[in-house]
Amino acid sequence: MALPGTKAQLTIVNLSFGRIQTSGGPGQSPAGHEFVVNARVDVNPRKLGALAGEGIDCPQLQWCETIEWYEHDAKTDSWIDRGELKRDMYAFNPASNTFATWNVARYTFAKHEHHAPAGLVSMQSERDAKHWIARNGFQWNVPVVDTPRMGLKGGSHGGGGESLVIGPSRRRVIHFDIGFSGSGLRLQATQILETLNGELTIQKFITHRLSKGQTTDATNLGRWRSELASSAHTWAL
Repeated sequence: MALPGTKAQLTIVNLSFGRIQTSGGPGQSPAGHEFVVNARVDVNPRKLGALAGEGIDCPQLQWCETIEWYEHDAKTDSWIDRGELKRDMYAFNPASNTFATWNVARYTFAKHEHHAPAGLVSMQSERDAKHWIARNGFQWNVPVVDTPRMGLKGGSHGGGGESLVIGPSRRRVIHFDIGFSGSGLRLQATQILETLNGELTIQKFITHRLSKGQTTDATNLGRWRSELASSAHTWAL
């Protein structure tokens, strides 16, 4: 049994966005984005040799989302706020496919580093890679991939991000706040998806958090609609 306070420690040294790309699009349902969060992690080797055991103390992933829903009123040609949901998606459903790389292959991803030692590369399993890192220490990157999308013709209730509007004319805004317990490093982003009568009108992903005022601003909404028409996908406001 490991002695208290002697296990190897995993810390988060950097968080950044990796690949961001559109998924689906006009006439292609569901539509949204695929984006990568890169967590740069570092493990200090265990102390006291075998007395420390083979475990690694690891912070918990925090994948917080605030999801706002709007419904289009055809009679007044206006958008009505239908409420919001707030949830730590990792705490709610850690077995989600989104978190598979973090849960299942966190340590074997270290083998992909260009400077990975031969001893680490030779490890065949997640368990063996973890034990090697606990003994020797290492720094590497773990990617987490999310694919937030929305059906063009409508949707149904249910799931971690329960739809508050299920018809073919709706806007969904997701504010992401991503980090780890015990770490001050955070990544924030905002995604806006909008359909009108089953046709995609906004498909926007922004690599920082916007206020509700910004996501309901008529000038911003008009620009994002024109960007879709011109296929100009930028990750800025």
